[in-house]
Amino acid sequence: MRYLIGLIVFIFIYFIIYQKYLKGKRKIDKLKLTVMYIYLMLVAFVTILPIDFALDPKWKYHSSINFVYIHIKPFNGLIHGYSGALKEVILNIIMTMPFGFLYADIKNDVSIDQIMIKTFLLSFTIESIQLIMTIFLLHYRSCDITDLITNVIGGVIGFILYKLWKPHLNKWYEKFEK
Repeated sequence: MRYLIGLIVFIFIYFIIYQKYLKGKRKIDKLKLTVMYIYLMLVAFVTILPIDFALDPKWKYHSSINFVYIHIKPFNGLIHGYSGALKEVILNIIMTMPFGFLYADIKNDVSIDQIMIKTFLLSFTIESIQLIMTIFLLHYRSCDITDLITNVIGGVIGFILYKLWKPHLNKWYEKFEK
């Protein structure tokens, strides 16, 4: 139920996008853009939603809760052996691999530098939204430089996978268009 409103909004936005931008496109382009949209919405569900309004805003200022808004030391959790730090690094890499793959496929002739910039901007946007939402008591996530780094690594890995799979994709796309 917590995700239902977000899901309804994302579906509504998709149909607006479809009517405005996808209507006259080739089937394969519609498919690529739809998959990218679904991917980005899933990322939003994992990283931003649901929005939980804190009933007691004093929880952040309570002396027994050690909360940090921004983590600026890269890989600090790994260095200090925090529980779950390695898992978080791996999941952040995996999360943006599809972005690097899909973005390269949609744009067709894109460089690794462009993938790094676009993935950084995606990650920076997510981290900024998380920070803003936390400051305004909408949820309790922090902004982490490690996430930015690992997200860019994931985008680059996705781009490399795209380059390896491109010949196979082109054959599949030709069959799909028939």
